[in-house]
Amino acid sequence: ARMGGGPPPKPEPRMEDVPLIQCAACKATVRRAFHVAKTLRAGGKGASEMSLLTAIAPLCDTSAEAGEWLYDYDMQEQTDGTVALKRMSSHGECGVECATAGAACQRVLDDVDSELAEKLFGDAYSSHDTLVAEVCGSQTAGAGLAKLSGNCGQPQPVASPNRPVGE
Repeated sequence: ARMGGGPPPKPEPRMEDVPLIQCAACKATVRRAFHVAKTLRAGGKGASEMSLLTAIAPLCDTSAEAGEWLYDYDMQEQTDGTVALKRMSSHGECGVECATAGAACQRVLDDVDSELAEKLFGDAYSSHDTLVAEVCGSQTAGAGLAKLSGNCGQPQPVASPNRPVGE
């Protein structure tokens, strides 16, 4: 047990791992934002662009309730040297990998939160797939709105051979 009470220190993201999962994290973030927007509209209060922006702002904050969805994700090393971001069936603790996913998520919002809110407000998307491709990019569509290193328009980066394997 830890002495001195208080919450344990917040795990630090491994920033060099962010580009490895950036595409997957972007997809997960946009899907989550899509879900949040749908929930907001279903609440009958109507959704303004501002209320959507406010609702998606804390999505990547793993210490906020809105960011708890990230606890479900785990980074898994693949045989080809890439790292996959996988959704687990159980709600884990937020360790380094969850914090890293949160950092990758935050990079997306820092870049495109207002555009994303605008698109969600427009509500022209029957499914999140089109929105995901527009924001995150795809092999066919290029870099997408969030032209981040590791975006989905680029081949997935391979981890450095001496990268420490996930905790």
